[in-house]
Amino acid sequence: MIELMKYFRILFLSSKISRERFKAFCEDHIQRLTTNNPGGIFTGELTAVTNLYNIYFGDLASESLNQALQEGKTIAMTESREELENFISDGEKLVAYTYRNENDVYQEFFPQGITEYITADLPTYGTITKRLKDAPALHAADFTPAFITDYNTLQGTFVRNRNAQLAAKSAVAAEVSDMATSKPALAKQLTTNLLTIALRFVGDESKADVYFDQAILNAAFNASDIKTEGDLDPAETENVFDNSEKPENTFKLEVNGSGSEFFGFTADPGKPITLVTGKEVTGDGEAEYFTAAELGFTSEKTYLNVTNSNGVMVSYSAEKV
Repeated sequence: MIELMKYFRILFLSSKISRERFKAFCEDHIQRLTTNNPGGIFTGELTAVTNLYNIYFGDLASESLNQALQEGKTIAMTESREELENFISDGEKLVAYTYRNENDVYQEFFPQGITEYITADLPTYGTITKRLKDAPALHAADFTPAFITDYNTLQGTFVRNRNAQLAAKSAVAAEVSDMATSKPALAKQLTTNLLTIALRFVGDESKADVYFDQAILNAAFNASDIKTEGDLDPAETENVFDNSEKPENTFKLEVNGSGSEFFGFTADPGKPITLVTGKEVTGDGEAEYFTAAELGFTSEKTYLNVTNSNGVMVSYSAEKV
């Protein structure tokens, strides 16, 4: 059967084509089109694809830079939190001794004990460490100036590093959002070029190799056996791997920018994944590792899917290790 609909689809958006191979395919096509443009018949297509290439891979370069900055800010924030937690832990002993007979005053510092500071998530941690900063100020006569100064310095460093991390995450999210527009536009132009060239040379299949390197795409789909990456719109689900065989297979999963995505095995390559059916991976700049069994793999559930659980586009990468 001749499937006419395929000629109306935007090609080259498959998650099986990594960014690196998509870049190589585009660059190769631009070079071939430049060399094989008799009488300037494809100048319009060449100009359009070159401009869109520069926009998309400019966005990608910015995202990579911002991602590196985010990772650095995350490390700095984590280190400053550890230093502040150590100071709070030591300070709790001093507070407990100072107010050993005044439990109501102790409660101003540690209403839920020291554990509250150790287990708090980041937004809560910022709030309660500000509260702890205010308490010594109200009872300054009971502590040395150095104690109060040292705490304020450590707490201020944490707040600055946390704000810097959030700003870096916002920058990554902005670039990822730009890529949600620039990549489909480039893929659409490549498809337009393919159809335009094919229309010019209907019946001459040899021209396909003149303007496109099919081997790059073939290699992309072969490489996708071990590594896949993609960009997901809000609530979109995508099949990552369909060739897993063992529950002990390990996967390295990473989400770029703010937000999170759900990964899990299912019997349907199009079925969405939730926190109940899979694992959540957050965009904190650090990869997470799971076995196939941990992701729900069974003899019936052999498709590893990913679902975007956010209101904005989020990018991911998945690799068998």
